[in-house]
Amino acid sequence: MTGECRVLRVVGELNFGGTEMRTAELLPRLWAAGVQVHLATLSDHIGPGPLAGVVSRHGGTVTPIPLDLRFAARFLGLLRRVRPDVVHVDCANFSGVLLALAALRGVPVRVAHFRGDDNQHRDLRRRVYRWVFRRLLRVFATDILGVSPSSLAVAYDPRWPDDPRCRVVLNGLDLDRLRRPSQDDLRELIGARPADLVCVSVGRASPEKRRWLLPPILAELQTRGVRAHAVLVGPGDDVDDERVRAAAAAAGLAERVHLLGPRDDVGGLLSQADVVVHPSCLEGMPGGVLEPVALGIGTVAADLPGVRFINEHLPGVTIVDTEAAPRQWANAVCAAATYTEQTSASTAAERFARSVFAIDTAVTTHLAIYRRWVSSRPHRPARPQPPAFSTRGER
Repeated sequence: MTGECRVLRVVGELNFGGTEMRTAELLPRLWAAGVQVHLATLSDHIGPGPLAGVVSRHGGTVTPIPLDLRFAARFLGLLRRVRPDVVHVDCANFSGVLLALAALRGVPVRVAHFRGDDNQHRDLRRRVYRWVFRRLLRVFATDILGVSPSSLAVAYDPRWPDDPRCRVVLNGLDLDRLRRPSQDDLRELIGARPADLVCVSVGRASPEKRRWLLPPILAELQTRGVRAHAVLVGPGDDVDDERVRAAAAAAGLAERVHLLGPRDDVGGLLSQADVVVHPSCLEGMPGGVLEPVALGIGTVAADLPGVRFINEHLPGVTIVDTEAAPRQWANAVCAAATYTEQTSASTAAERFARSVFAIDTAVTTHLAIYRRWVSSRPHRPARPQPPAFSTRGER
């Protein structure tokens, strides 16, 4: 590429989520290819996730801009200072508003990226919201991406294949990161016996993740003589955590349900699991399914388009109906645990390295989109950058 490419990436909030993790894994490789990424969040809160630190280590800035009456002016001011070649937005249909502002500032590449399947009930207000913002997307987006075919069909438009701007860009997964060992022995950490079944679930605490389904599944396994533990990894929430604890107490299994909170050694913990259970009812391309499959850990997940897409390309996923009873989940857990016993980590890694989910594929695709518009630009001298990180937000 000729000259430096500047990208302003916009996300909702920084935390340990799939979008943040996948973006963080791309940044070092994009930086090595000459792409400087700046980050904006639609919040005044900077969470504990990995993305902010990676951005600042690779020459970018992090700017929180809360959604208030001054948001548009602040966002335009940020565009004026950063002067990006690309604005890349991960904010569903609200991306249309941000891309319209980017067009107003003359940004040549305006990318909307759909990360999930918006399959929730839509009342009249939500339908009007989608209609207005999708019209902005149609006018101002130069590229419309989805992490899976369903994310474009459900969240954007079922006729997306007819729009030449639309394409599927799969989440790349950094297998090297997942291979890093944890300092903790998971069984020792949770007090599991050698013969106990260790079920891990990774995801933030939110209603659609349905983490409260884990205790009833453990209870069903208990009736079959299988003593099991549930280990929940991810950012907590007081209300959701309490619902999980209440379900565990109701099942008489409070001592075998463990909420570890956010961890930076997820791969090391997953590699020690007997099975992964992912009961979420709303996903795009779920990292909570893709990560354990890449490590050779049998995984049980609800029947969602993104889950089926992973299952079409890699073995190791046992799919159950979204509304399945604990008995059906328990059947699937036993089958997935057998897969784990029969699969080596090296075999799983070789399969993954040849798959469409390898991170190098994602990097190549991002570079192709960014470079298409800036490759002919003359070199721009570097200019002084604002402080790499601030929690005060745009003024």
